[in-house]
Amino acid sequence: MGVRKLRTVFMKYAIFLALGVFLVAFVNIALYLFEVEIGFIYPINRMSEEIENARGSLQSTDRITENEIPPLCEYALFTKDGKYIGGSLDLEETASVWKMCIVNNQTSSKPYLYAVIDRTDEILILRYRMTAQFSNPLLHRIFPSADWVLIAVIILEILLLLIVLSYLFGKYLGSKMDKLLTAVKKIEQQDLNFEVEKSHLYEIDLTLDALDHMKLALKKSLTEQWQADKLRQEQISALAHDLKTPLTIIRGNTELLYDTDLTIEQQECADYITDSYTQMQVYVKTLIDLSTASTGYQLNKEIFNLPDYLKQVKVSIDALCRTKEIHLRMSTSDIPMQLTADKVLLGRAIQNVVNNALDYSPQDGTLHIDVCGKDDFVEISVTDEGEGFSIEALRHAQEQFFMDDQSRNSKMHFGMGLYIAKSIMEQHSGELVLENSKSTGGAKVILKIPF
Repeated sequence: MGVRKLRTVFMKYAIFLALGVFLVAFVNIALYLFEVEIGFIYPINRMSEEIENARGSLQSTDRITENEIPPLCEYALFTKDGKYIGGSLDLEETASVWKMCIVNNQTSSKPYLYAVIDRTDEILILRYRMTAQFSNPLLHRIFPSADWVLIAVIILEILLLLIVLSYLFGKYLGSKMDKLLTAVKKIEQQDLNFEVEKSHLYEIDLTLDALDHMKLALKKSLTEQWQADKLRQEQISALAHDLKTPLTIIRGNTELLYDTDLTIEQQECADYITDSYTQMQVYVKTLIDLSTASTGYQLNKEIFNLPDYLKQVKVSIDALCRTKEIHLRMSTSDIPMQLTADKVLLGRAIQNVVNNALDYSPQDGTLHIDVCGKDDFVEISVTDEGEGFSIEALRHAQEQFFMDDQSRNSKMHFGMGLYIAKSIMEQHSGELVLENSKSTGGAKVILKIPF
């Protein structure tokens, strides 16, 4: 199939439309003339001929009857002095008809033509319409003018032709545009392993070619970025694991030092080493978590009893709360009996959110955990009684290494807890939502996982 320009397509549409209009007009006019020929339609000149042919008999006949009146004509019979004798015209119209035809000597008044026939002692006035008429009485009653019917039929058929051609033209263009929309949608979804189909329309193909070039450039860029990210994560993971060996040696030697007689100054140095070692352990764990979260966790989904699982979670969280002198309030409502998820990763996501909340909860405060089933999701809400998220934190707290400059920060926090929880939720086709609680004024984190 050759490549066409849109101008050619539009010209083809215009030509088809013009030919269609001509054909509609030609067929209808030909049909009209055929109906005139067979007497189904009376044109106005034939009406005049019928009246002239009947004039002699109407003048000489002794008595005017309905059968002698030419077809499709109305009549009124008067005396010479204008007194109405009878006819098919309404009585209310007879006076005005006499005045117009006899007194004013008029032969027409839209939409009628009039013919006056002098009889010996009477005057006969015939009235007929200034238009072609159907000879069939029923059609004549419904459609007084055959000409207007012809015009209306032609207009309706042209409108129908316009609708059909426009639909076909739109469908044709739509099928071409679909190729463009398909390419745009695939690129939007970063599905770049596809061949761009040609539409065989010059202007659309130009756009498709541009999209194809953009797709290839984007694919190259994303591949390079993915490879760089993968290499970076591998390096981070390798570095984190390599750090474990010297840290283990430091820890072992420090513990050996504690077994010897140390001076006060040596004891302080050993304590500094222990504290630094503990902090380095946190750094290493953070690096490993970052590497795993960025590349994606290995999911081991299973079906488990949700109420029993939540009881176990409550026990572990309650133990954490007691060590920090914080009360726990946990409630459940409308939860499903079973949930399909990775129990370990789900527990880790909950643990990260809870740890984050406990770090910012005031002493002797309460940690609120509410679990409910809502719209095919299990929602786990963790609310603290701290100062809540800042506006900046609400926007960026789920990002890697985000650290709020305001009250919700800590030297041992690296912005990883919520990021890891979010990554786990996304791998379960769920989401993590941040907001501030209206009831406690603290931060509220919602874990949403489908069931």
